[in-house]
Amino acid sequence: MKKIIVIPALVGVLGIGAAVGSTTLLAGKAQEQKALTVQEIEKKALAIVKGTVTDIEFDKESTGDVYEVEITTATEEYDLKLDAYTGELLKQKVETLNDDDDRDDTANKQTENNTAVKITKEEAIKAAMSQANGTVTQVELEDGGVYEITIEDGELEYEVEVDGSTIKIISVEQDDED
Repeated sequence: MKKIIVIPALVGVLGIGAAVGSTTLLAGKAQEQKALTVQEIEKKALAIVKGTVTDIEFDKESTGDVYEVEITTATEEYDLKLDAYTGELLKQKVETLNDDDDRDDTANKQTENNTAVKITKEEAIKAAMSQANGTVTQVELEDGGVYEITIEDGELEYEVEVDGSTIKIISVEQDDED
């Protein structure tokens, strides 16, 4: 009688173990998937909207990892949300710059930044990466032609400011990742 009870129990335990093991393997493969770089996301975003990328930010959301990209044109501001692994457009928000003040401010910002900036975003990222190892999670061109670049290495977060006209490092701040 004991054999009859033990055999189904063993089969049940082995079945549960196999299910847990396969789930762990599948989860491991999903974690191995690598997010696209900031440069790759920028290209995908500019294929959707032609304009000037003013901000790119990597964000971990409950639904998955995404990049939030802000693109400004002469008349509109686009907020795009792209899948961090495929680059697929998940959400798009368009704001028309109705107010003359908004349009003038945007045009002035772009003109000011374009005249002050002599290096590309890629050159700024390369300079920032000389200060910290990790993954670039945000690149923003600030007023005055300063690139603010965020780099994360799994433990620490670095904020590196690079002068857009001279490629010199202005500052490096290091903090624990939140």
